[in-house]
Amino acid sequence: MMNNILIIDDDIDLCNLMKHCVSNEGFSPLIANNKQEAYSILNNSSDSIYLVILDIMLPDGSGLELLSYIHNNWNFPVIMVTAKDSLEDKVIGLRLGADDYLTKPFNLKELEARINALTRRYKSSISHSDIADSTLQFSSISINPLTRTVTCNNDSINLTGREFDILYYLASNPNVVYTKKQIYEAIWNDEYIYDDGSLMAIICKIRKKLKQCSPAITYIETIHGIGYRFNREV
Repeated sequence: MMNNILIIDDDIDLCNLMKHCVSNEGFSPLIANNKQEAYSILNNSSDSIYLVILDIMLPDGSGLELLSYIHNNWNFPVIMVTAKDSLEDKVIGLRLGADDYLTKPFNLKELEARINALTRRYKSSISHSDIADSTLQFSSISINPLTRTVTCNNDSINLTGREFDILYYLASNPNVVYTKKQIYEAIWNDEYIYDDGSLMAIICKIRKKLKQCSPAITYIETIHGIGYRFNREV
């Protein structure tokens, strides 16, 4: 059962504070103070991890390397934490696949709110108990929001949490064209930061992954000057 939140940060005092936030949200905290400890927990306890809180600056290397490793192997959401305070750093974190972003120092109530928001999104995006009713089934692709899995021509496609959310959001209404602002605010649950590059980068990654099993199909169409639409012909 996924009931653990992995906290990866070398600040011992902050880790202790974040443990209380995690516990307040009904999860059990796992703590790693460096990359080596994080790799060990991820490789041995990934089945129990629901969410990761990841500091960018770690004593034995960049947290961005861990972010890449996580997204190449699992699809649980990641909240990036950093001492850097600029819009550019926030955008970089989102482009690299972070599901949310906090800048140190932050209010612990804000962390609780971010955890709660991600929990609501990932647990209540679909409330159906019948998998067959909630799965989006097309000619070559199947998108299951309960197991958060995507199969294309019976091959499993490994999407990050954010990539899955965007694909499912668009595929749920294949006839609808969504603006970049609409997609950003629906998926990030935050005010649009006027950076089209973050969304474009994620959609590019989704397309590349889906192209591996269906090279001739463009699942997400670009509607120039407006936004994106799931291909109605799929």
